[in-house]
Amino acid sequence: MKHLSQWITLLLAGAAIAGVYVYVTGAIEAQKNRVQTPRPATPEQAIEISTMTTNTGSYSATIKASGIVKTRYALTLTTQVSGEITRLSPVFEAGQVVKKGHVLAVLQNTELNSDVASAENTLAAAELALKEEVRQGEQARAEWEAAGFNGDPDSDLVLRMPQLSAAKAELEAAKAALNNAKTKLQHTKLVAPFDALIVDRNISLGSYMSSGSEVGTLYSVDRAEIQIDLSNNDWLKLPDTKTLLQNDWPARIASVDDNHTWQGKILSVNQHIDETTRMRSLFVSLDKPLSQSPALLPGTFVEITIQGKQLDNLWRLPNTALSQKSEIWYIDENSRLAAFETTPRFVDGQFVYIQVPNNMRDKAYQVIIQPYNSYLKGTLAKSLNASIPANKGAKQ
Repeated sequence: MKHLSQWITLLLAGAAIAGVYVYVTGAIEAQKNRVQTPRPATPEQAIEISTMTTNTGSYSATIKASGIVKTRYALTLTTQVSGEITRLSPVFEAGQVVKKGHVLAVLQNTELNSDVASAENTLAAAELALKEEVRQGEQARAEWEAAGFNGDPDSDLVLRMPQLSAAKAELEAAKAALNNAKTKLQHTKLVAPFDALIVDRNISLGSYMSSGSEVGTLYSVDRAEIQIDLSNNDWLKLPDTKTLLQNDWPARIASVDDNHTWQGKILSVNQHIDETTRMRSLFVSLDKPLSQSPALLPGTFVEITIQGKQLDNLWRLPNTALSQKSEIWYIDENSRLAAFETTPRFVDGQFVYIQVPNNMRDKAYQVIIQPYNSYLKGTLAKSLNASIPANKGAKQ
């Protein structure tokens, strides 16, 4: 009986295992044959981005540089002859302005007066000698003809031609000597060579001056000049040299020390590049600087502002619109993010000015105000229409 019970238990266990196997196999097969219902597709979400609408416009850059006001002429006046200062002009004082030709001081030199008198005497003697030689030449000619000789003699000494030439040369030398003596005598008067500001005076009454002694310093007052140095990038923003010079291109002059401003113009342009700084200079001028209100004084440190030439086909965008990778991001016609690399034509305190690609010039775009490095091209985007005003092709 015991063995029979064991066999029965084994048979029941086998039957149970077989039943479980049949059930599991059927369940797996049923799962394979079941038709799965697909999940509904999730729509692509557009990211919302702050943008501004922009159109192609024309703008001009502003070039700024600093310099020091200088006069057209700066002269250290010196004596050309020696002598004692016997007279000084009452306006020959620092800070005074004198007209061209004004006598600033007079030297006394009796030797120069004597030289003039001696030269006049020599000239009179030379004139007399020439007249006598002319008369003797005429007499020699008459005697030659009276002797019945035909033509001219073999030697020109017979008709005194060399003697006449020598007499004429003596006269010219005497005239030159007199002019030289008078010129030296005129140099005893120290005269302002141009309308001038007296910067300093180095002489006084009774001073004895040798030739070449310094008398004072004069600055011309007809024009002030300021030299500014510009980089090649600045020159690319300006018109050509002919336009700058022929059209009296304006330049604003502003004092660095206060709020005073003057309206100058471009005077000249250097035609060489400095080997050390690799920069090129231009000169700004202002006529009659001391007559301006207020006066523009020599030595003033100023800032020069020049408006550049007009550049076409530009976008004016906030400075933040240019990404760290020098890209401009925008939303294309398919409402997806796009970008292009660029180098600004110029920038100012608020805006960056971008050259618009040729294929984008005839249409307005939504440009991203502040792009992030995480943006991916082709991402679906939606504009939030930022409140920054659009620049509709404005010209400056």
